[in-house]
Amino acid sequence: MATNKILVWGYIDKTGSFVIAPQFDDAHDFHGALAVVKLGYLRAYIDTKGEFVIPPKFQAADNFDEDGLARVMFDDKWGFIMRDGAFAIEPRFDKATEFHHGLATVCVDGKYGFINKVGEYLAQPVFQFVGEFHDGLAWVCLDGKYGFVDLSGKMAVEPMFENAGNFSDGLAPVMAAGKYGFIDMTGNFIIKPQYDFAEAFVHGTARVKVDRTWIYIDTSGTQVAEPAPSAEIPTPVFHDGLTPASDGSGKVGYKNEEGDFAIPPVYCEAEPFREGLARVKATPKGKWAYINPDGKPAFKAKFIQAANFAEGLARVLVERP
Repeated sequence: MATNKILVWGYIDKTGSFVIAPQFDDAHDFHGALAVVKLGYLRAYIDTKGEFVIPPKFQAADNFDEDGLARVMFDDKWGFIMRDGAFAIEPRFDKATEFHHGLATVCVDGKYGFINKVGEYLAQPVFQFVGEFHDGLAWVCLDGKYGFVDLSGKMAVEPMFENAGNFSDGLAPVMAAGKYGFIDMTGNFIIKPQYDFAEAFVHGTARVKVDRTWIYIDTSGTQVAEPAPSAEIPTPVFHDGLTPASDGSGKVGYKNEEGDFAIPPVYCEAEPFREGLARVKATPKGKWAYINPDGKPAFKAKFIQAANFAEGLARVLVERP
């Protein structure tokens, strides 16, 4: 009689040996000597020995940021903890983002606002919708009208528009009286409302719609030719002098900085080297293994799922022993 396989995560060192026994329902990479793991329905934080630094009690949890704060969900509310597990900002939000530029977006009773890293409101939760910060400003919707707030949470452009997009190249598309134009960071129209729709600028060019036809304009509002598709080939990123590369037939190996295959293309999947090892898979239904920069197996063990090494350890998925 067939039995269901139970899969669990653990952590190996660079010899392929388990340093932290496979036991978790989910696991994250180590970050700042701590990793988020899941047991049952709850998340916890462990150290590199596998010991609980913060026991399982969160419904969701993220890595700690550079200031030592991590976003967590506790009793269906979002808050932020310190590395000792104590709450720096009590869980009182229905939604919360991680901190960016010193601010986090939070939601209370369906309305959005912004807090700083001590939990103080920089902008009270009064907005129906909010966007992300671009060029130091984020669009917000208040009572059906769109404006922009700055990184201090203050209103930089009062809500007066019917719709708004992100700032880029110092301009943002907004809708007024049913037409789109572009404003500067003080809210003044640089390109008057005249378009049926408008997208944000990208490298000095924006796509706008006029009478069901898409055209392109520059930051002065002058129509320009459609930008040619970028012909730039992404610059390969080398680790240990190697980068994954395909031979054109679907097989992947590793090329050196001279452009030659240092490791033959014999894998169906190959990830960049991290901390001296790379994870590879020979066949689509095969298991993951790790190789050295010379292409030789780092160890015999293979895994159902595997992650890159981080801080000397890699999380891997295996059948429960």
